[in-house]
Amino acid sequence: MQPSVLSLGVIVSGLFLGLLLLAAALNDLPWLLCGYYFALSLITFVMYGRDKKAAINDNWRTPELHLHLLSLSGGWPGALLAQHWLRHKNRKGRFLVVFVLTLLLNLGILVGLIIFIPEIANWLSAVNSR
Repeated sequence: MQPSVLSLGVIVSGLFLGLLLLAAALNDLPWLLCGYYFALSLITFVMYGRDKKAAINDNWRTPELHLHLLSLSGGWPGALLAQHWLRHKNRKGRFLVVFVLTLLLNLGILVGLIIFIPEIANWLSAVNSR
């Protein structure tokens, strides 16, 4: 990937995390969800850093599957930042394809939760009141 494309990744990460903060501040999303994404992004960033250091020192590497699972779980903003700032895992085509798929799948799950959680909560309260 070209550095300009990766800069787009930094912008996307910043916008996403900023929108999460805004939504939480407006009480549209729980603060817990916001904290979850920030914490997982930090953990993912650190794992990319550890993997890069291991690669440089020819030590045991973090399996790509673990990095993908972190991204799928919500750490993709941290992964985008690490790919740009640490210049790690930013040129490997197959890895990036799977990474983008994990990002899109995570966003799809998040959108699904945002749409359906209120309906599920309403349904549960209706069931409980019977």
